[in-house]
Amino acid sequence: MAERELDGKKVVVIGGTKGIGYATAEMALAWGADVVVASRSAENVANAGEALAASAGRPVTAEQLDGMDRAATADFLARHAPFDHLALPGSEVIRMSMEDLDEGKARAYFDSKFWGPFWAAYQARTHIRRGGSITFYSGVANRRPIEGYTMGGAVDGAIDAMTRSLAWEFHEAGIRVNCVSPGIIDTGIGQAIRTAEEWAAWERYNSERQPVRRLGHPEECARAGLYLMTNGFVTGEILAVDGGVESIP
Repeated sequence: MAERELDGKKVVVIGGTKGIGYATAEMALAWGADVVVASRSAENVANAGEALAASAGRPVTAEQLDGMDRAATADFLARHAPFDHLALPGSEVIRMSMEDLDEGKARAYFDSKFWGPFWAAYQARTHIRRGGSITFYSGVANRRPIEGYTMGGAVDGAIDAMTRSLAWEFHEAGIRVNCVSPGIIDTGIGQAIRTAEEWAAWERYNSERQPVRRLGHPEECARAGLYLMTNGFVTGEILAVDGGVESIP
């Protein structure tokens, strides 16, 4: 296997038990890294830890962690220090129309997708080895507005701006900071919240709206994330993995 660029490296993935985070952890293992994953759900942690270890053929550390708990996150990062790369896939997508906009839910979403990763990155900066990296995950909505997703677009824009700023703030510590910006990715969540007929119609509609004529896969976002980890000449980058959706007239 040609891709062993993470041999001898340690990768921490907060939010690494499903979707893009799980794919990132699995690919990092395949590329030779020692991997630590964490998420809020104890069930997801147990299932992911077992599946990742079986896939890799070696132990994988999986822990329950509430990313919104700054003290718990600081302790988690300190216990696994030093490490080389931190990936922060973020929270699940929520959609709220203007008529149904709820301040509490909106603030909770911003707290989860922006403040959780921000403080994790801030606390990790003293634990990452020189030459290491932090990878955030935003989304296409701040560049290509999506109806019912104004809050998501606002948070994605904030993450992109944070990425560029922290790339400069952390450069003296030898830490690169980048961001993967996914388009519409088939993580399995869509099928869970829709009927089979609704999912088929939704998938067809969104596939037809972009040049590649299909939805993205978590593994494609994971590969983008590992590129950002392993290319030492890339920092402050917002890497779109969106099927060309931005090019739609």
